Amino acid sequence: MKLLAWMEVDLFLFLIGVDVAFLNPQTTKMAKAATKRGAVAKKGGARKTRKTSYASYISKVLKGASKTKLTLSSKAVKILNSLVVDFFERIATEAASLARSGKKHTLGSREVQTAVRLTLPAELAKHAMAEGTRAVAKASA
Repeated sequence: MKLLAWMEVDLFLFLIGVDVAFLNPQTTKMAKAATKRGAVAKKGGARKTRKTSYASYISKVLKGASKTKLTLSSKAVKILNSLVVDFFERIATEAASLARSGKKHTLGSREVQTAVRLTLPAELAKHAMAEGTRAVAKASA
């Protein structure tokens, strides 16, 4: 399970353009070994690819925000999920380019904060900044 998490992190960092070779030399060895094992495992049957979805988080936020028991249709959840994925990709890409321009290898809260300011509209960015600041304070405490 730990190997899978590292591979997902490496893949994500690769997709947004961050060089992952300096992070951990073991990860490249582990990834190569995993692909060899995966190639052997594919002979027996097809592996299912895992799709990430924010549907459970969307429903939790809706439950917390609404006093009445509102629900969303599956189509509405799919639309909101694609919206969240799109915003995540935009913010991650912008934060990665900011880190690259600053010649840093690590995405910090400052890069993400600046990316949010640049990507989101004014009022939405203001609320996102307040929530992000609160989340960082809660995580560091």
